[in-house]
Parts: sequence; C-alpha cells; structure tokens
Amino acid sequence: MRNNSQDSTLERNYLEKYRFLIKEYEQVKNKTHPLYKKVMDFYAANDTCRKSFLKYYN
Repeated sequence: MRNNSQDSTLERNYLEKYRFLIKEYEQVKNKTHPLYKKVMDFYAANDTCRKSFLKYYN
C-alpha cells in the first residue's frame, strides 16, 4: 500500500485556488473586474465567507 503522508496534492490545489481568488479579489477592489461590482458578490459567487478568505489574504 502506498504511503500518502508526504503527498501535498490537496495543499497545492488549495493554494492554487486561493491564488486565483486573490487575483480576482484585487480586481474587484480596484473596480476593474468585469463581473463583480461589489466584494459581497465575489464572495457569494465563489462560495466563500469573508472571514476565512481575509485570513488567507492577509
């Protein structure tokens, strides 16, 4: 059986997702995002809460 204790696939995917979300978040804050006009629209569309997103953003 394979030892998966050193497998960082989930962590890597999670970080990749947040990197993408941070780029979009900064576009929303700069008012240059084509879809979202408000940050709350961004949170709702990406199914994330403000508290957890800002924890990783900071």
